[in-house]
Amino acid sequence: MILNQRHLELLKKGGATTWNTWRRSNPAIVPELHGADLSGVDLHNYNLSLSNLRDVNLRNANLCASDLIEANLNRANLANADLSGAKMIEAKLEFCDLRGANLANADLTGADLSGANLMSANLSGANLNWARLTDAIITEEQLSSVKSRMEGMF
Repeated sequence: MILNQRHLELLKKGGATTWNTWRRSNPAIVPELHGADLSGVDLHNYNLSLSNLRDVNLRNANLCASDLIEANLNRANLANADLSGAKMIEAKLEFCDLRGANLANADLTGADLSGANLMSANLSGANLNWARLTDAIITEEQLSSVKSRMEGMF
């Protein structure tokens, strides 16, 4: 899929209330933001669940407490982004750049972080139950700070 310019304009100009109201009114529409430059944008409390955010630049973005459930963030740049308290259940984060990102208290249950770079990311209190970390760049020290980490079959 390609970037939908209308979705991008609505996301940037409307604020969380406008965006979230549009999402509730259009539940069948999947936001297509593939490849967008959203670096430094404030997306605090936005409902981005199921969104196509592949290859999006979210460097230094504020995604604190956002809903990213089942969002496709494969190959996104999330370096130094604030994802604290974000709901990222079953999110696709393969080969993401999460260096220096704040994932404190984020819920990454069942998320796919295969190949993701998590160096210097804050995972304090994060939920990584059943998260896939195959080939992810992450330290044992980071893993020791998570709230929960259960592993299972996929």
